[in-house]
Amino acid sequence: MIVLILSCNHNPKVKELKKIPEITSVTPISTLTDDQASFISGMPNGKSECLSKLNSTVKWKHYARELDSLFYHSNSFRLEKMKIWADSELIKNQSITTVFYPFSGPDFLNANIFYPDADQYIMIGMEPIGYLPDICKMHPDSVNSYLNTINNALNDIFKRSYFITSKMNNDLRKTKVNGTIPLISLFIKRTGHQIVSIQRIGVDSLGKWQLIDSIKNKKNIVPGIKVDFLSLSKKKMQSVFYFRTDISDKGLAKNPGFRIYLSELPQSYSYLKAASYLMHSDNFKIIRNIIFDKSSTILQDDSGIAYRYFDKLKWDIRLYGKYLKPKTEFSYINEPDLQKAYKSALMRPLPYTLGYNWGLGHSNMLYAIKNKIIAKK
Repeated sequence: MIVLILSCNHNPKVKELKKIPEITSVTPISTLTDDQASFISGMPNGKSECLSKLNSTVKWKHYARELDSLFYHSNSFRLEKMKIWADSELIKNQSITTVFYPFSGPDFLNANIFYPDADQYIMIGMEPIGYLPDICKMHPDSVNSYLNTINNALNDIFKRSYFITSKMNNDLRKTKVNGTIPLISLFIKRTGHQIVSIQRIGVDSLGKWQLIDSIKNKKNIVPGIKVDFLSLSKKKMQSVFYFRTDISDKGLAKNPGFRIYLSELPQSYSYLKAASYLMHSDNFKIIRNIIFDKSSTILQDDSGIAYRYFDKLKWDIRLYGKYLKPKTEFSYINEPDLQKAYKSALMRPLPYTLGYNWGLGHSNMLYAIKNKIIAKK
């Protein structure tokens, strides 16, 4: 299904989507929200009269063709290879329904490719949450400008597989893309889903998330969003939670409620990519230990948790691809034990590029499986 959704629109003529069947749900579907997300995703929608008119403009058609081309080439070059690899190599346990993705930014795309069937994705970053734009209240020139900012913001994740923090901080400003919501929504739409609702939430001092309007004392809450979406192929409701907060040791000390929230997460599939080697230092011990505690499996490139922190008696570790010591801004990172492990371990190929060394052809992935998971199989 993902192959079809990501590649079917590469033709310059934007194809008509099949009519979505009516599906009853406890959560009412916000057709306006889904239409707005469709518009910025370069996908046709026919329910909003205003957006339907804008879909016919030369500018939007050009924008839609550009996005079609980006997704088509990304699917051919990377995403489909990732999906096939994941189907072959990753353990699937029906009792585990959560993907935990700290240091994610707005990157729902890669997490969903690896783990398309999760009930919920818990994503955490320092990037602002923002809002979906009300396109129909914008001047046509402003709409065109906004589409350009979306296009520019996507360049790195298509080229490199990750967002560059410094550029993302600029692209996601209120005067540009306006936060992570637009990009998360775009990725949800482009992976073949219908957005049901976007709700603003917060984690309180007791570690419970609530709708933001239900929280009386908003001091020291950790803000977030909950995006409910529907898998059109499986008629399954799924959710993305994105929280904006600092998860360094100092940051979690200031937000004990969020630390409680993390400690109460269910057993999860954890995913780490382009995490700036933060958890190699002693400033991120708490989140590192939470990941070890709450993970049934950990999938990461070398920028996640340093190899030396894995207890080899508790984890079965499988190494994929080629390891190359980081260059440029991360040249201070040194993992001789990981280098040694790659030389002595069974060579497992990695058929796609991902992470900081993508351009050198030395992408690597570490897949760690808790031994008790293996024992059950």
